[in-house]
Formats: sequence, C-alpha cells, structure tokens
Amino acid sequence: MQEGTMDRRGQSHPPQCTTTRENRKIVRMAVTDHSVTSRTLVQHMKSVTYLLVSARTILRRLQQSGLST
Repeated sequence: MQEGTMDRRGQSHPPQCTTTRENRKIVRMAVTDHSVTSRTLVQHMKSVTYLLVSARTILRRLQQSGLST
C-alpha cells in the first residue's frame, strides 16, 4: 500500500449522515403527508433536529424504505 492512501477494504459504503431513528422520522413524515416535498423535509429536519441533510439524501432514504419518488 502506498503512503498517504487509506485502505478501504471491508467498507462497501461511506457512513450515513442520518441515524435509523432520523430515517424513520423522514419516512413517517412523507407517509403522513403525501404532498410534502424533499425540500420541505430538509427544512423541517433543520428546524427540529438541527441536522443538515440534502434533498438528495432525503430522496435516497425514501427510496431505501421502498417509497417511490
């Protein structure tokens, strides 16, 4: 291995920026209000949990839970 490089063996994906609990909250908010947008969810997460997540992350979490976008 070269000096200055990191060994990523055993890591298939980078760590998630949201917890399982936050993921459930995102999905619950999307299921209860079908008209909510990912940008609205970003603003809500920012105001309630002070967590900065992107709209793309929100969409990814919804897709992972089986919801279509």
